[in-house]
Amino acid sequence: MRLAIIGSYGHVGVVLSALQADGSAALGVEVVGVAPWGAADALGSVDRALPGRGRRFADWRSMLEKEKPDVAAVFTPFAQLATVATAAAERGCHVFMEKPVATTAADLEALREAVARSGVELAACFAMRGEPAFRTIRQAIADGRIGRVVYAAAQKSYPFNERDEFYRTRASYGGTIPWIGIHALDFIAWCTGQDYRRVAAVAGNFAHPSRPGMEDAGGILAELINGAAAVVNFDYLRPWGQAKRPWGDDRLRVAGTEGILETTDCGQAVELMTPDAVESLELLGPVNVFEAFLAGLEGRREPLITTAESFRMTEVALRARDAQDGGKFLNV
Repeated sequence: MRLAIIGSYGHVGVVLSALQADGSAALGVEVVGVAPWGAADALGSVDRALPGRGRRFADWRSMLEKEKPDVAAVFTPFAQLATVATAAAERGCHVFMEKPVATTAADLEALREAVARSGVELAACFAMRGEPAFRTIRQAIADGRIGRVVYAAAQKSYPFNERDEFYRTRASYGGTIPWIGIHALDFIAWCTGQDYRRVAAVAGNFAHPSRPGMEDAGGILAELINGAAAVVNFDYLRPWGQAKRPWGDDRLRVAGTEGILETTDCGQAVELMTPDAVESLELLGPVNVFEAFLAGLEGRREPLITTAESFRMTEVALRARDAQDGGKFLNV
């Protein structure tokens, strides 16, 4: 399978880790080209991970035309994602990409139409679906360990540290709900097996005036399709400096009619509470979501992230952002 990599932003490490060492040979992948998303992209992480692998192009459009890859891995700043992914889909490339797959409703619809016309598959990099804690919670819910889901609460907390210039404006950034909140919206839906009915949100920039278009704290209240409530809190307020602590503090708590599942230790463990006991569950192993995407294309496994899910979660995130801006509940 011929792979082209466009850009080195965000979660590109998910792709690179799958391709390092003997990974690409085991996956049957040939890296045929690498191109920056723009002049500011030095491709440092790609060059370090894949030295000498794939021809370097100055322009990603030329790369797509000349190399005609089977798959494009798209990792650009967020407002560019849909444009690049649409161009790749129009050229018959399957697309594995950073999320959100679009930052506007118009771009989302254009990308959806391009994918449908070309008959290709697209997956957003919902990397947390591959993490042991969330895989374990999903399996426990599917096994009926907590009965019917009636409530879910999630957290995404990160340091501000240093943020790129494009975070300064909503137009170039897209909003914190589509960038960070979407992870929690996705793993709630994926773990519980429930889609969304309506959403409301509140967010603002409270501590980082250098990036006024970037909401640095907020929350989402949603109703799931089964009537259950879901709450997400997200922020860039996690203290960062000399203290040794994980970069992110990602959490999920799901309450059911017969018990509660909850991540602990910054998402490194899962606890099950029932009337009879409190149990630390044995975690399922990790899954690289890019490897799973390739396996799905080849028919070796069911897709871990489908095209429909990638579009749906982006749609929900954009509606939640609209609800935040308008101060009202919106149906999704």
